[in-house]
Amino acid sequence: MRFKKKKKKNGKSASRRGEKMILFFKRGTIVLALAVFVAAAVLGVKVLIRNITVDEIQISGNYHLTEEDILEIINVSQGEQLLDIQFDDIDRRLHQNTWIKSAALRRQFPGRLIVKVDEANPKALLSFRKRMFLIDEDGNILERIKSDATPFLPVIRDINPKNKKEMKEAIKLISALDAYNILDVKESVEIGIDSYGLTATIDGDFIKVGHGRYEEKFARWMELEPEIRKKGQPIQYIDLRFKESVIVKPVKNIRRNRTS
Repeated sequence: MRFKKKKKKNGKSASRRGEKMILFFKRGTIVLALAVFVAAAVLGVKVLIRNITVDEIQISGNYHLTEEDILEIINVSQGEQLLDIQFDDIDRRLHQNTWIKSAALRRQFPGRLIVKVDEANPKALLSFRKRMFLIDEDGNILERIKSDATPFLPVIRDINPKNKKEMKEAIKLISALDAYNILDVKESVEIGIDSYGLTATIDGDFIKVGHGRYEEKFARWMELEPEIRKKGQPIQYIDLRFKESVIVKPVKNIRRNRTS
C-alpha cells in the first residue's frame, strides 16, 4: 500500500497573508492621504471664505425709502467680513421701520450682500387731533405729514389710530370705494365716524354708511347717483344703512323773507 505525501501549505499561506497586509497598508495610506487632502482643502476654503469682505451691497424693493435710508438701518459697510454679518440683528432693525413689512437677506459670493425689502402701501391719510398721518392698508401709521399739501389719498377723520376695530372698518370702506373706482373719479373722499357707524363725504355729498356690506351699499348708490344728479335737488344726506334701499334726504327749502 502506497501513501502520498501531503504538501505543506504554510509557506504559500504566509506569502499570501503578507501580500494582503501590504495591499491593506497601501490602500490605507491612499485613503489617509485623500482624507488629509480633503481636510486641507476644506480648511483652505474656510480660511479663504473667512477673509472675504463686503465689496457690494445690492438693495431692491424700496420705493419710498432711499438706498441711503436702508444702508443707515442695516449699518453694514464695505470691507466688513461677509460671514461676520448677523442677519438676525439686521432683520430686527429693518422691521423697526414702519415702512418695511418684510425683508430678505442673503450672501452672494465672492463679496456681495443682497437686501430685498417689501414696503408697506400707503392707503389713506388720517386726520387726528389736528395732525395728519400717512397710514397703510393695516391702519398702521407710516409717518406724519407736516406739509399743508392737498390730500392725494382719502382722508380718515377723527378715528383714534389705537382703535384698531374702527380703523380696520374704515380701511375696508376705502377698499370698497377703490373697487368701484370712486377714488379715481372723485376729487375729495373723507371717512368719518358717528354713533351709528361710518360716514363718507364724497365731493360734498354726505353719506351715512354704518358698518359692513360696503361694496353692496355703494353698488346701490352708484346705480342711483346719475338719477339723483339729473334732478338737481340739493341733498342733505344719503343713507345706505338699510338693506336693499337708498334713502335720499333733500335739503329743505328755505323761505325768503319778503321785502317791502
